Amino acid sequence: MSVTLQKLFHENEALFKLSLAAGQNGVGNVVSWVYMLEDETITSFFHGTELAVTTCMKSERDGDWLYTLVQRLCECDAAGLIINTGRFLFEIPRPVLDFCNAHEFPLFTMPWEIRITDLVQSFCVRIMNDQYEATLHDQAIRDVILKRDNLAECRDILGQYYDLAGRFTVFCIYIRQTAGAAEEGSSREYLLENRIRRLKRAPSAASVHVGLLKFESYLLIVLNNASAPMVQQIRDLILDVYADSVKTHDIFVGVGIEAEGLERLDQSYNRAATAMRMAMYRHEPAIRFEDMGFYKILFSVKDEEVLYAYADEILGPLDRYDAKNHSYVELLKTYIRQDRSLAGTAEALFMHRNTVNYQIQKMKELLGSPLKTLEDLFPYQVALAIRDMEGNAERGREKHERDSS
Repeated sequence: MSVTLQKLFHENEALFKLSLAAGQNGVGNVVSWVYMLEDETITSFFHGTELAVTTCMKSERDGDWLYTLVQRLCECDAAGLIINTGRFLFEIPRPVLDFCNAHEFPLFTMPWEIRITDLVQSFCVRIMNDQYEATLHDQAIRDVILKRDNLAECRDILGQYYDLAGRFTVFCIYIRQTAGAAEEGSSREYLLENRIRRLKRAPSAASVHVGLLKFESYLLIVLNNASAPMVQQIRDLILDVYADSVKTHDIFVGVGIEAEGLERLDQSYNRAATAMRMAMYRHEPAIRFEDMGFYKILFSVKDEEVLYAYADEILGPLDRYDAKNHSYVELLKTYIRQDRSLAGTAEALFMHRNTVNYQIQKMKELLGSPLKTLEDLFPYQVALAIRDMEGNAERGREKHERDSS
């Protein structure tokens, strides 16, 4: 929950005689801070969502300087630009206006008699106050999720931002911390918030409310009254903003169920966290809880050692035999996948059908099960699924250790 250019503009339009010259469609951009600049090279230090203020002093020597500046600011995802006109620049060139409109980059003007320092100070104080309000919002969301005994207080705070009786969907995002990731984390979050705000400009999203906050080691997005297509759009948007992390398999997104009313927000969060854990185990960037099938049950068990112990108990006879002989665990997995077909199993394992038949009979003896009906096979399917979870978790830990070393 951050301050936007639109808020700053409406609150200070008269005081600082601000005028929106171009880029109206971008006024919903989040502003993280305000900087004065007179040289475009400083934009290389921007992280994104900064608001720049300039006198365009350099335009006296270089007529194309302003065009170069707005290009650079767009490239670094700055929030917008305010030009102090009347001394070094009197009229904004048409190519600059066209560029800002085409790229939805907000461009404001302010007359020369207005002191830039006054504007910068006022805006920065407003940003800090908004950050304090965001802290209250974030804590209220955490308290609702954790079921703390202050729901009435939370409703008073969150009623300013959400339709409390409406529908809530939570995204749970885990980004594995790699070298340099922590430094750019906040700027990526601001960029993500900006991109989501642009989605909300659609007429169909007029009643949608969005919150973005940190919870434990996760980043949460709280959607209120969002349609199914918008939920999908935001999922795709997250993966686009964090494209680098997607490529390195360092981001995992879980999408929770749609829950009715603020009191059930924790249900959507818990399901989102469950889906996120499955995404981590499978090394997939994003998974919806509703698409997890039977794995909903397995990944909802938070004490993983209970699951692993169950798998060891069920598959133990094969583990002990495999240590000395054949890979019967792999044989069982293939036999189940091939729907108990001897021919299909033999083909998948590049073995003779008679050999497969002999080994399956031996496997049935070891397990004390005919492996004939779905009921016979079910415990072994569960145990193999748990082993798959365990193996993926181990591979994830090994990757993290390699990246950290």
